[in-house]
Amino acid sequence: MCQSPQDFVVMAAQEARDQAGQMAGRAQDQAQQVGAKAQEMGGQAGKKAQGVFQKLKEVMPKSGVGWVALVAIAGAIAIGSVIVLVILSPVLLFFSPILVPVGIVLFLCTAGITAAGGTGVATLSAAVWLYRYLKGRHPRGSQQVDHVMGRIHETAEHMKHKAQDVAGQLPMPTVA
Repeated sequence: MCQSPQDFVVMAAQEARDQAGQMAGRAQDQAQQVGAKAQEMGGQAGKKAQGVFQKLKEVMPKSGVGWVALVAIAGAIAIGSVIVLVILSPVLLFFSPILVPVGIVLFLCTAGITAAGGTGVATLSAAVWLYRYLKGRHPRGSQQVDHVMGRIHETAEHMKHKAQDVAGQLPMPTVA
C-alpha cells in the first residue's frame, strides 16, 4: 500500500486536473446562463462574460504536466518560505536588542514627520482660508463664521443693555 512520491504527485495532479475541469465546466455553464439572460435583456454583458471565461479556460493548463508544474512551484515557494524563516529566526533573535530599538526610533521618527507635515498642511490651509475670507472672496464656511460673529455681537449688545439696566437700578452711593 505504500506509494512512491512520484505516484502521489501523479495522483494529486490527476485529482487537481479533474477538479479544475469540473470548475471550468461549471464556470462555462454559468457564463452561458448569464450570457443568455443578458442577451434576453439586450445587453453586451453576456459576450463579455463569455469572453472572460473563454480566456480563463485558455490560460488554464490542460495537461497533467501543467498542473504538476503549478503544484511543484507552489510547494517550492512554501518550502522556501519555511526554510528562510528557520534560517532567519536565530539571526533576528540575535539582533533583536538592536533591531527593536531601531524599529521604535524609526516608527517615532516617521510618526513625528507625518504629524509635522499634517500640521503644516492644516496651518497652510487655515492661512489660505483666512486670507480669502479677509479679502472678501467668501470661501467655503464663511457664512457660518459670519452667522456666529453676528450672534456674538447680538449677545454682547444684549449683555451691555442688561448691565446698564441693572446699573440703573442700583442705589447710588452717597459721599459724605
